[in-house]
Amino acid sequence: MTNEAERSREADHTPEFDMEFVPSLPGGRALYPAEQEGRFVWLVAEGAMTKECFDEMRDYVRYIVENKLWVQNWDGKAPPNPHA
Repeated sequence: MTNEAERSREADHTPEFDMEFVPSLPGGRALYPAEQEGRFVWLVAEGAMTKECFDEMRDYVRYIVENKLWVQNWDGKAPPNPHA
């Protein structure tokens, strides 16, 4: 992502979302949400879902995040809810 795109996301409080297959997760988990300020990554244990399910789920969650239907509050101050 370019610096300009990063600044744009920060300005409008839109987080980044992705999913990744990993060989395994602690405790036999199927899915594990990892996050850092500005970015969500759902780690999915290989074999926990089909590639088709993975792709559909990733697309749905990206849609939710990019359309600001999911607001993340990393700094303790929730941004205004455009849907309220």
